[in-house]
Amino acid sequence: MIKGVNRQILEVTSPESPYFEKIIFFVRPEGAPRDEKQLYAEAEKFSKTAQRPPKTRYSFKQKLQWSLLLMLGLGAGAALTVIMGYLA
Repeated sequence: MIKGVNRQILEVTSPESPYFEKIIFFVRPEGAPRDEKQLYAEAEKFSKTAQRPPKTRYSFKQKLQWSLLLMLGLGAGAALTVIMGYLA
């Protein structure tokens, strides 16, 4: 266990998960006085159940906003191209 100035940190290296190389746990102050073996056992148990992080899913509203911004950008680029064509 690594002891910091304000927090205690428990680091579990090479868990059996194919997605994670190292997991860092920040120990709560009320959990710090516990037995160190119990903390490691709890961290190992959690690391075995850890799964791949879920993908970020965008809502319909967010997709619509991004599409609108893309269209506005394309329109502005086209307008600048036409204006530069008339000036040249």
